[in-house]
Amino acid sequence: MPQSRSRGNLPSSVSDSEIVPDLKPLPQSYAPLACDDRTNAVPFDMSILTISHRRDHNTLKALIVGGGIAGLAIAAMMDLAGIEYQILEKSTGEEPDMGSVVFLGPPVLRLMEQMELLKDIESMSKKISGVTIVDSESRRIGRIPNVDKERYGYAYIIITRAAFREILLERVPKGSLHRGKVVVETLQNPNGVSCKCSDGSTYYGDIIVGADGACSPTRERMFAQMSETGKLPDADLEPSVYEYVGIAGISQPLDSTLYPTVAEETSELQVVCAKDQPCSFWYYPIPGNRMAWGINGQLQTPKHRQHIYSHSNGSGSTARRDPSTKRPHLRHSSSFSSSTSSPPPTVRTQKIHDDWWETAPDFEEDFQELLDMRCAVGPGSARDFLRYTSREKISRLDLKERLYKTWHYGRIVLVGDACHQHLVMGGQGASQALLDGVCLVNLLYDMEYNSPHEINKAFKKYHTRRMANVKSSMEDTGTLEKIYHSTGFLAGVMRRIVFNTAWTFNVMNDKTNNNRPQLSFLPFVEDRAPCKAFKQKVSERLLRSQQLQFATD
Repeated sequence: MPQSRSRGNLPSSVSDSEIVPDLKPLPQSYAPLACDDRTNAVPFDMSILTISHRRDHNTLKALIVGGGIAGLAIAAMMDLAGIEYQILEKSTGEEPDMGSVVFLGPPVLRLMEQMELLKDIESMSKKISGVTIVDSESRRIGRIPNVDKERYGYAYIIITRAAFREILLERVPKGSLHRGKVVVETLQNPNGVSCKCSDGSTYYGDIIVGADGACSPTRERMFAQMSETGKLPDADLEPSVYEYVGIAGISQPLDSTLYPTVAEETSELQVVCAKDQPCSFWYYPIPGNRMAWGINGQLQTPKHRQHIYSHSNGSGSTARRDPSTKRPHLRHSSSFSSSTSSPPPTVRTQKIHDDWWETAPDFEEDFQELLDMRCAVGPGSARDFLRYTSREKISRLDLKERLYKTWHYGRIVLVGDACHQHLVMGGQGASQALLDGVCLVNLLYDMEYNSPHEINKAFKKYHTRRMANVKSSMEDTGTLEKIYHSTGFLAGVMRRIVFNTAWTFNVMNDKTNNNRPQLSFLPFVEDRAPCKAFKQKVSERLLRSQQLQFATD
């Protein structure tokens, strides 16, 4: 039951003015909600919650929707902060490990060292020596060296997504991760939140953290709720446009006499730019004499997704809905929903591939030129790597680059790809999700008490502090995409200039790698680099606690 407003066993040091009255529960009434089918929504039973609104006691329980890298990393940080959490993950754990890798560098490796994860990460990864760019005939265009470890304290490394996830998973207590949980309904009111799953189970807490990826159902429901009341910005009402494609796989162990780069201590990435297509083939040597590989490029025809909260006026633009009109059922669909207005006449409804767990459909016909090019790391052609990789472990994603304006609403907050989607070729997705996590957890730790006002204030600060860095990262990735994938004679000349001019990347590196935040409530890792990280304050709550202890002693 919610805590009583009486003094009870409060210490005498807490005055009456410091006691914040408990918010009244709302039994047998509908809270603001977003669900797949409103007719199936259930009253939000707040009576089982135990929430403290005292100024001297910040108790917080988070429901983390999504158990990927973003969700597990935030859970590990919350565990260190003493914040209670439950992870609701839709996968069962029996799915195959889909082929993809993660790049980690100075912005997050200092945090990993503070969390005592760095040694495990280094043991399962390779240091990147650089990126060599070649043309369709394997003639060298240029090279981007790895950042100087002496300058920033850390160099970039490459690790498989599965290995990194396992490292994070070891930090999460078994009882805190719930698999096979497809969240179909989210509710919130002034007292708390709940998530109802497709199996009928319901979880309660104080906040919901949407860490459920680029196609985040948490975001879709939150936006639908905001749209209903006219609070969703016009920019977020726009349909999603998928203009890019990413295909990824990880080979079986290779013969190092044929592919010597797989046996090298460091990983030299190789990028092959197609001659007449806006695409490229990437080779990433990883531990175990294996080769991660990927195809990155532009779709021949962009694909559009009309969201349930985006109401097309038939001309391709969207119109804000009158809040007084009846709310439609919210259904998350991979194409235009029949319950929404039709797509613009110029847009064809197409299958959108947006699930990492989905085996890639046939794609060879779309990339004939790229697959037939000479292999950049050994004999044969790029097509050979399709034979070296189990088909069920090759994934395809249609990609969009999008930065949403809205990251939170009420007691719901988004992190990672749920609020900003980077192109995979920039290698920034995982790092930006970790940076979201450290910023958000630091703010949650410092909250005086968990009232709606304090939660909203923390979410606003999180959004403000992260937005500029995320926007800059996306701009840098977008610039690289144009350099790699522009076609024609002038584009080739530009690639040779850019990839042979080191100072252009030095400027970008300083801007990116000097941002090396840590958890503010743990002892800081010494900044051993000559190029110092941005200054960071120690947790205000930790300082108050230390001052109180000093005064008591």
